[in-house]
Amino acid sequence: MIAPILAVNDVDASVAFYTDKLGFKHDFSFDGPDGKSAFAFVSLGQCSIGLSRAQGLEARGQGVVLMAYVPQDFDLEAYYADVQAKGVAIVEPLQEQYWGDCSFTVHDPDGYVICPTKTVKQVAMEEIAAVMRGEREQQVL
Repeated sequence: MIAPILAVNDVDASVAFYTDKLGFKHDFSFDGPDGKSAFAFVSLGQCSIGLSRAQGLEARGQGVVLMAYVPQDFDLEAYYADVQAKGVAIVEPLQEQYWGDCSFTVHDPDGYVICPTKTVKQVAMEEIAAVMRGEREQQVL
């Protein structure tokens, strides 16, 4: 398991986004010397994300996509509707992907790309590779 730690502007604001908007559980927080939250962990199922107050990092959220895989018994459609109802801007709508996953995409307050994802069909690696090479159309499942 890999648990990413994201550099964020405001740990408390990020915790609030992940818990209030995306339904993550707040696992724990630590305050810094100034008494403000400096580090926290949130989780959704087996997916854990660290949030660290980092100053001086200007390129937050660029070049990384976090696919948060949910358990098989998780109702991703209901979750998607709930996230929308909470006013989260949807970057890419809920859809089944050609590689066998169903996902949607949002950005967190620092610009990180979060994709709640669930595997809905096993697709042969040869089929995925053919799409990647441009030999087949990207068909939604």
